[in-house]
Amino acid sequence: MTNFVKVELGCRGEVENVELVETSYKLIEDEYDDKYGDLESDFDNIEYLEEFASIDIDKEKGEVQYGFSEDDCTFYVEFEKNKDLCGGLLKYWNEEDLGVKFYELIGNLGC
Repeated sequence: MTNFVKVELGCRGEVENVELVETSYKLIEDEYDDKYGDLESDFDNIEYLEEFASIDIDKEKGEVQYGFSEDDCTFYVEFEKNKDLCGGLLKYWNEEDLGVKFYELIGNLGC
């Protein structure tokens, strides 16, 4: 198991949660597959999912991004490979007041 910082963005791109989690690339893929399967059974228009649902895993950089719409996405950033970025995300995460520095770090994830 590996430590990741998990960043969840909502349907309008707003940050919903940032947390340190212990997981693996395989478990992240399984999570994506489970969510895709749940959404697939609820959507009448599978073409929407085929267009917007995606997962991108870059083990070399230690980053995973997946999402189900243009704005809604989840990032996993491997702590050991990205100590400065992860430390900053955790340090500046505050649900009540997200500052410029936090959003600069989020921007580095490709949001």
